[in-house]
Amino acid sequence: MVKLAGRRTSPLWLHLINIYSASKGQTTTPVPSVTMGPHNQEKPVEKTAEGAAELAPASASASSPPPSLVWLRSCEKETVTPVEGKQSGRVPKWLSGRLTRNGPGRVQYGKTRFNHLFDGSSYLHQFNIASGKVTYQSRYLQSDTYKRNTEADRIVVSEFGTVAYPDPCKTILQRFMSKFEPPGKNASDNCVVSVMHLGDEMYALTETPHLRRVDPATLECVGDRTKLEEYIAVNQATAHPHVDPDGTVYNMGNSFSGKKGPTYNIIKFPPAKEVDGEVISSLEQAEIVASVPCQWRMYPSYYHSFGMSDEYFIFVEQPFVFSLRKFLFNHFLGKPYLGAIEWYPDQKTKFRVVKRETGEVLKTAYTADAFLTFHHTNAYEKDGQLVVDLAAMDDGQVIHQVMLNNLADPEFESPPATMPTHRRFVLPLNVEDSAVDSNLVTLPGTKCTAFKRQSGEVEVQGEVIADQYFDLPRINYRYNGKEYKYAYGVEINPKGTEFAKLVKMNVNTGETKTWHEEGKLVSEPVFVAAPDATKEDQGAVLSTLLSKEDPTFVALLVLDPAKWTEIARVVFKAQGTVTPTFHGQFAGTNEKWTDRPSRGTDRPSRDDRPAEDGPIEQRTDRPSSGRIDRAEDGPTEQWMDRPRGRTK
Repeated sequence: MVKLAGRRTSPLWLHLINIYSASKGQTTTPVPSVTMGPHNQEKPVEKTAEGAAELAPASASASSPPPSLVWLRSCEKETVTPVEGKQSGRVPKWLSGRLTRNGPGRVQYGKTRFNHLFDGSSYLHQFNIASGKVTYQSRYLQSDTYKRNTEADRIVVSEFGTVAYPDPCKTILQRFMSKFEPPGKNASDNCVVSVMHLGDEMYALTETPHLRRVDPATLECVGDRTKLEEYIAVNQATAHPHVDPDGTVYNMGNSFSGKKGPTYNIIKFPPAKEVDGEVISSLEQAEIVASVPCQWRMYPSYYHSFGMSDEYFIFVEQPFVFSLRKFLFNHFLGKPYLGAIEWYPDQKTKFRVVKRETGEVLKTAYTADAFLTFHHTNAYEKDGQLVVDLAAMDDGQVIHQVMLNNLADPEFESPPATMPTHRRFVLPLNVEDSAVDSNLVTLPGTKCTAFKRQSGEVEVQGEVIADQYFDLPRINYRYNGKEYKYAYGVEINPKGTEFAKLVKMNVNTGETKTWHEEGKLVSEPVFVAAPDATKEDQGAVLSTLLSKEDPTFVALLVLDPAKWTEIARVVFKAQGTVTPTFHGQFAGTNEKWTDRPSRGTDRPSRDDRPAEDGPIEQRTDRPSSGRIDRAEDGPTEQWMDRPRGRTK
């Protein structure tokens, strides 16, 4: 495999044009185009272009929605200087560090409002914990996008579900010509999803290759935006990296410039090191350690996270795809990128498994009935089988349930098929000599099945661990990649997509415990292990509380993970409206990793690894019927231009 560290990519729009041009000569079966679209909601006051920033009522202000509609809140005043709160209970003395959370803090600029939950301007919340005391501070991520929108007092940078409102100062000709600016020229750096650390550097993340480094003391941006494509050949990356005990960070990102066509890539960021007195950063050492070919050339799968066990990376290639043609055309036609997403319920979801030591993609094709996942929980090997736990739903329409018009409608309720449950799949390894048409899952106590077919494909069926709606899963990260017992998450209310309860789940039995307080909403729970913990659930679980009545109320909640009871809370009065968050990370010095072997230091160099990433697959540009053909070296997938079958 060729080392790609330092290789820069050409602009995304150029790759899409090249891919599209290459596919023009290929013959494909015509398929009715029935693209998922936003629910038809009544437009406020003035009609706008499809997907354009909506015009809010003239009397609307940034804080006009009722406090109970937390996803429609906008913070009008930051809490820049850390403030002390009122504490009840006792914060553990050993708990020292900072909890930084990220989420949308503003949904409206002037008379324009975002359309989708994922579009709001990034707002950082931080709880600083030391010696049993806690302070709170918050600030807008000072991205280029935020500054431009604020200066113009309208949405001028397009987001996932919102197209920038046309500049009223431009002539008709100027507006027309602006449609032909390539995607990426004015790309958003609104890093609204999460945060991560590369060594002692903190970065705000989204699902583009643009990061923003943040000073953890002030929450101010440090320098200009960081462009991953200047360090590594990727055009996209997730906001859910994994971290090894030695500090090595792994992430996944798409590349549209590979010789084999689009690929899903595992990216490695080694810890910073000093060579001849010069510090080489993690970014400067970034490299692609594995590449998984995209089965549909013009329809790469959307993914929000990936799994990592001690020995394998696990990527779920789901029939929830980006139409690259629509992505390109929507840009030129002034439509949102959201409209380029399609869901193919008749296609299979595939588990693509990669050996961490070599970067080799396993030849075995693991398939399951279509499902959609955003969040992996954990993965581990046991008795020659790979256990994969994740939160999943049965219908890809979920992406349109969180349009802000839906969240503003008190009568709207998400259908059950779009609500996530916690699920387990078991993938048998080394199946070359296994019997055909027999269940290869031998782990006790599981309803999961895996049947090897004559083609070599392994059809897997998972089990729902617990029936309640469960997402944003977290674990004691010391058990990441290892057999574990507990997952922690939120129970989601289908009305308003509210995070109503905190959940502790025994993943082996499905038994759950919940924490709930009337009138309050919770956030993703973050587990912090006690320094000398001897049990998996020994430590503290951190979450934030918002009030559905008081928009300036915010609290840090500390739970005992073993008893699932409150041991402390610190309540703060913010300077302005407190907004909800998606994800966050705790950074402290209390965690010990000596119980886990360090990885990444004993592996062969890139030059010593096999030249091939895995099986050579014939590409097409669209998802096919999923037929698997037998080849000398294992199953070879039939590649096509786009997925066949109905879309929703």
